[in-house]
Amino acid sequence: MKATLFAVGYTGYLIFGLFQIAATASGIEHLTGLWWLLCWVGAILIGWVPVVGTAIGIYGAHAQWEWSLPASFGLFVGVPILLFLPLLGVSVSAAIRRRTEAARTREASRTRPSSGPVARPR
Repeated sequence: MKATLFAVGYTGYLIFGLFQIAATASGIEHLTGLWWLLCWVGAILIGWVPVVGTAIGIYGAHAQWEWSLPASFGLFVGVPILLFLPLLGVSVSAAIRRRTEAARTREASRTRPSSGPVARPR
């Protein structure tokens, strides 16, 4: 279950990232009029800058793709939250499970009798 959720989450995040790169490239192309291949390279480089890449991507989705502003913001803000929450939930639950099992193992080792000399019946 956990592996399937991670695979679906990361695949969705990859597809979502490609949409973001395309929107950022469209924004650069609309602003500068550069050749589309240069815009894609620029989108990959500028997309890593949090505020600038996001702003140009939102502008590209709104101006070039003619999306509404809420839909453009949703691409760069809403979808990441929706994709991130299930991954966060699985990661946190796995961490809690590991800590709980480690605590139980420590507790069990404390309550076991020591393996010192054992009296044998005669």
